[in-house]
This record gives sequence, structure tokens and C-alpha cells, in this order.
Amino acid sequence: MRSSASEGATGATIDLVKPYHKTRSGTIVLGDSLEYMAGLRPESVDLIATSPPFGLVRKKDYGNVESHDYVAWFKQFGMEFKRLLKSSGSLVIDIGGAWIPGQPTRSLYHFELLIMLCREVGFYLAQELFGWNPSKLPSPPEWVTVR
Repeated sequence: MRSSASEGATGATIDLVKPYHKTRSGTIVLGDSLEYMAGLRPESVDLIATSPPFGLVRKKDYGNVESHDYVAWFKQFGMEFKRLLKSSGSLVIDIGGAWIPGQPTRSLYHFELLIMLCREVGFYLAQELFGWNPSKLPSPPEWVTVR
């Protein structure tokens, strides 16, 4: 595996790709995922399970992509996922939605992402799963507690 360096947010030089933890079952890699995936053989992966940063409506300190730019940003990852997965492989994405500012309505970016991955990249939808947390308060708060 090749490794390179880049200047981080603090100005310090950091490795972009390096092993983080290894067991008999596999290795966790810390680094730039696109750079790491570029070094892997095509059709060499059985499963990709990812929980990418969500496409929120405002910037966060960790550098998320806003929902209106998310689908275009994610496409490069989708293309690499498709290249790496075996024909019998699976892609699992844990992704949340976002609220539209000033409205009690949700963005459709995560549905647009799914459609792009199927129509443009060549994936198929096998199943979607929706989580429900009964202990979580309703949201967005400004619409359920103030108005």
C-alpha cells in the first residue's frame, strides 16, 4: 500500500493512508478513502459498508458537503465502489436526511443519491432499511416546540 502526506487543518503533515488496526480478520485503514481505493484491484471486494458524512444544510467544522452538492460529490465514491465490488458484492450505505431551512420539510438529497447510484453508476436497489428511535425527540425543534 502506498502512503503520502498532506498538510492537515492544523498545518501539521499527516499520512493520508496508513494501517490503523489489524487483526486476523482484516485491517482498518485511516486515511483518504479515494486514495486508498485507487490502489485496490478491481472486483476484489465482497462488501462495502459505509456511513459517510451526511449532506446537511449548513457547514460543520468536520467539513461536510451541503445537501445541494452532495450527489455530485458522492458520485466519485460510487464509481470507485462499483469498480471494486465483485459481481456478487454488496454496498450498504447508512445515510441520514436533512431538514430544509425555515420549513418543517426534509431534503430529498438521500433519495437523489440512491437514484444516481442506480441510474448513473450501475447499482441496483435490493432493500432499504429505516430506523426508528422512540426515545428521540421529534424534529426539527423549531417546528415541534416553538411554533
